[in-house]
Amino acid sequence: MLDFALVIAQQSVHLYRLSGARAEPVAAAGVDVDPVAWVAAHMPARGNCSLVSDIMDEAYIRNVLPPIWLAGTRQQLMQRRLLQQLRDNPYRAAVLVPSGSLRPPTRVSLIGMGQSERIAQWLAALTAHHIRVKGLWPLSALIALEVRQKLPRRARSEPLQGPPAPPEPASLRPTLALVATPAGLRQVLVRGKTPLFSRLALSVGEGSLSAAFVLAEARRTVQYLISQEWLGSADQPVATQMWLPFDDEQALAEVGADPALDVQFIEGVTDAYARLLPRLKSASAQLQFLPDESRKQWRAAQISAVAKYGGITALALAVLWSADLLWLSWGKRNLAQEQVARAAVINQQASQEVLRAKGDLSQAGLAVASVQAWRQTLASQPDQFAGLQHLSGALRAAPGVEVQKISWALPRLQVQTSGSPPAADQSFGCPKVVDAAAAATPPAVEPVKPALAILSFTAALPLTLTQRQALQFQDALLAGLSTGGWSAFLLKSTVTLDPVQVQAGTLGEVSARTLDLCLEKVAP
Repeated sequence: MLDFALVIAQQSVHLYRLSGARAEPVAAAGVDVDPVAWVAAHMPARGNCSLVSDIMDEAYIRNVLPPIWLAGTRQQLMQRRLLQQLRDNPYRAAVLVPSGSLRPPTRVSLIGMGQSERIAQWLAALTAHHIRVKGLWPLSALIALEVRQKLPRRARSEPLQGPPAPPEPASLRPTLALVATPAGLRQVLVRGKTPLFSRLALSVGEGSLSAAFVLAEARRTVQYLISQEWLGSADQPVATQMWLPFDDEQALAEVGADPALDVQFIEGVTDAYARLLPRLKSASAQLQFLPDESRKQWRAAQISAVAKYGGITALALAVLWSADLLWLSWGKRNLAQEQVARAAVINQQASQEVLRAKGDLSQAGLAVASVQAWRQTLASQPDQFAGLQHLSGALRAAPGVEVQKISWALPRLQVQTSGSPPAADQSFGCPKVVDAAAAATPPAVEPVKPALAILSFTAALPLTLTQRQALQFQDALLAGLSTGGWSAFLLKSTVTLDPVQVQAGTLGEVSARTLDLCLEKVAP
């Protein structure tokens, strides 16, 4: 979106296009031009525009407030004073003069901008062309941002009478800025970055803006500021900075010799508007003269833009939230389908058992006894988690052991007939015959009681152990596992102890040290 700046001068109008830190001239017109047709010819619709006033009819009234510490109360008093002094002017503002100390500021500059009918015509033309108006600023507000604060170049000609006053910050020293614009010579009294007074001196004819004219107008302005108490004796000689279309050393010498002026520099500027308009980005909102009702379209566009981006953000968050909920719903749906399928299989099995037992009481009693035996066995036998807990307890005493490929098994449920105990499954249990490498290990005693659970796993010992240390580590691990009703059986030893087999290896390579174990839980 393009940004423009429209300068309403005393006898002309100038349009500039703003791009970053540059202002490029677009067009200029006199006072007799039709604003509606001129805006439609030089500006695209739905753009942004800032109004800048460089006219002579500006009022600057000096006012003094009592020392008020509350900012809200001071602002209300300033608005009442402003309304009393400039009641008929719709474009007005009150500016506080920096105090330079911890005390609250007491001096106020009441500013009123003239030619309100002409400004209203251009504002109506911009509104009719659907151009958003950011605000209306005086040119003095931009000049105040261009002033460079410096220390006094020379000492005062006369010493001060009485005790010396506390030193004032150099950044708050009053500075008179003189800028040559297409409307004339603009003179602004600046304190800090705040414009306190502004005056436009018209220069008629080409070449009329001479050094003598500038010097005479500067002297006249200084005398007026002293008479109106804008400047005091402590502020003399007045620090002066000039932006002129010429850089005349002779003029600099003449102005520098004046006892009332302390000229700090003269800078050559051919187009003052192009130099000052990029300062609109940092212009103070306190010096914005356009009433609130005149900026409704701009504010509505801002609100709509914020609502647009806020809606897009909310929509994106809603989409992300919905995707997460959809993923969770899909997972729960699959789980529910699995449960339904399992329930259907269980119901079918139950129906088949009932059909087989229908009409035969002995078979019905056998089915009931089978269910009871299954429940008793399931309640008495340990599950795989009990075996893992026992294994983890034993591994705490054997640091460095890495368990791999754990598998577990439970015995097949036995049907208990009436009057006879359930037969134990003698085939369920850990293998009791180890390989030839573990022949030196004494054979394990066959358990008399049936096995309730089996936990088989492969363990890797630390590679830094020697064969003797690995064998001792293996024996300690077997002893730690054979406790609490569990019996540990070695299926594959980490060290081959077969006296017939040759012990061999490769230097520089560490062979893996693994062993296979089987844990068995017997009935109490």
